[in-house]
Amino acid sequence: MKIDRHNLRILQALQTNARISNLNLSEQIGLSESACLARVKRLTSERYIREFLAEINLDKVRHAEFYVNVALKRQDARTSENFRRIISDIPQIVSCVKMSGEFDYMLRFICPDAADFNKVSEQLLANEEAAISRMTSHLVIEKTKPFTGYPLALLFQD
Repeated sequence: MKIDRHNLRILQALQTNARISNLNLSEQIGLSESACLARVKRLTSERYIREFLAEINLDKVRHAEFYVNVALKRQDARTSENFRRIISDIPQIVSCVKMSGEFDYMLRFICPDAADFNKVSEQLLANEEAAISRMTSHLVIEKTKPFTGYPLALLFQD
């Protein structure tokens, strides 16, 4: 599938407002409603659009956010699989990325407070199957540039 200027504009519009009506989207893009809807369906079926989600405003609820770097004791596939399985069962860990460099993974925790983070992180460190050799945590104090979408025009350049 080719990402032409219409598809790019659809992706840009939907990543800032996934609730936009097809009528408004088609007017914004400059296509008929049926052509616009067909493109959205194709972008979804081709997995350019993975899901439509609601972003919850965490400022409305009590929370503490932490980014945590994790180094594992071993680099083998079994250790990594055990670690991924263990963290997938912890609801406070909302995302995880495998990284190059000094640490193996970076986790994002959303907890009700620092005490809950401390309890969960201590349980994770105590779990021998997780095979964590080192963990460093960083409390988010302020979101100075919150995520507002990907730079699609740059990513789809030839």
